[in-house]
Amino acid sequence: MSTVTVTPGAGTLSTTSNWIIDRRTDLLWFIGGALAGYTMFFLHAGLRLDMVTIWFLWVLFLDSPHFFGTYVRTYLDKEEFRARRKLLLGSLAWLGFGPLMVGIAYLLYSAGFERYRLPFLILIVFFNLWAYWHVVRQHWGILALYRRKNNDYSEWDTRIDRALLYVGLIAPFLAFLVRHPEARTAVGLSETFPAWPMAESTGLSGLTSAVFAPAPGTSWHWEHVVVILSAVAVVAVVTSFIGRQVYRRMHDLPVNRPKILFMVALIPLYSMICYSPAVLTAPLLAFGAFVTVYHDVQYHAIVYFYSRNRYHRPGVDPKRYGLAPKLTKNFFTYILAGIAMAGMFRLLGCSFEVHPGCMSLVLTSQQTLFGSITTKELLVGFMLGFPLHHYFVDQFIWRPSRDANLRKDLKVQASGA
Repeated sequence: MSTVTVTPGAGTLSTTSNWIIDRRTDLLWFIGGALAGYTMFFLHAGLRLDMVTIWFLWVLFLDSPHFFGTYVRTYLDKEEFRARRKLLLGSLAWLGFGPLMVGIAYLLYSAGFERYRLPFLILIVFFNLWAYWHVVRQHWGILALYRRKNNDYSEWDTRIDRALLYVGLIAPFLAFLVRHPEARTAVGLSETFPAWPMAESTGLSGLTSAVFAPAPGTSWHWEHVVVILSAVAVVAVVTSFIGRQVYRRMHDLPVNRPKILFMVALIPLYSMICYSPAVLTAPLLAFGAFVTVYHDVQYHAIVYFYSRNRYHRPGVDPKRYGLAPKLTKNFFTYILAGIAMAGMFRLLGCSFEVHPGCMSLVLTSQQTLFGSITTKELLVGFMLGFPLHHYFVDQFIWRPSRDANLRKDLKVQASGA
């Protein structure tokens, strides 16, 4: 951790620059990792590549290996497993959540309900919403670390930071949901987003004309209101954040430089993805890659940093932790082990037609269980249990405010928000 503080004075800017790891590493992973999101989006919007194949490669080399990061610091860490045994064993029930929903669908089918597929559709929607929320929560966790590292505990800053992060990520997502054809279908809307109202030929102009004098055959719909309000909300929280930094500067209060850089990397990325017309032509699974790849990069960095501090600091006996120290002895070993785990997981999915972008050995979509539900839906439900399990466990194991050992392993102070 490096600290750079400029003492307030005439013409000077008081800043705090305490990094999670160090300046170079943070700028590369926690802040510069946003470039991975822009790159992923450019592969679709700029190069028009096959996003199903890109999605598969992303899942294999980045996304699934970040699940491995969770397993390393829980199930493969003897002390952590002993301390969290109840959580780690009980959470495995998530592997049965998907099959349970298929079972409920069977009961509805047997009872003669026409919409017997509804439980499976609820599973898919629930999974995707939680996946996005999981990403949002990790970004808040990174922001919270920057606040802790820089003693940034002002109540006003806390409110504004929280508003910017949550509104800045969720409001664009709502606009995406009501615009994207697959997303609209998934939540029960018609596939086509209603056309924006056109202005009549009046003395009015621009948006005012469209509001008060729309052209014949065009009208305002609630989806238009959602998109506009979401954009207004983003502009409002961004303006509040900028205004707060100006206020701090004018009153010679320290400005948290890493926090600002993190927000500059984060908020424009998600706004660009969610509001871009190009995202509407990408498959829904590609959107998952667009908004998650930055999260993956951050996660690998924080897990490896945690592992180096916990298992490999001077004076620590690595044998007390089991396999975790061996799998994190260097970054190459850690990421290679994660890819190997992901490869086995994806090989299983490919073999049984669960994952797109690869060849299948067994066409499970042709093996009917009941009605239109096939073996594929059952296996998809089971496989979704792994990320659901990851989302659930993660929300308990990354709480520095409640875990003294975690604070030590992340090198953060105990006090603060």
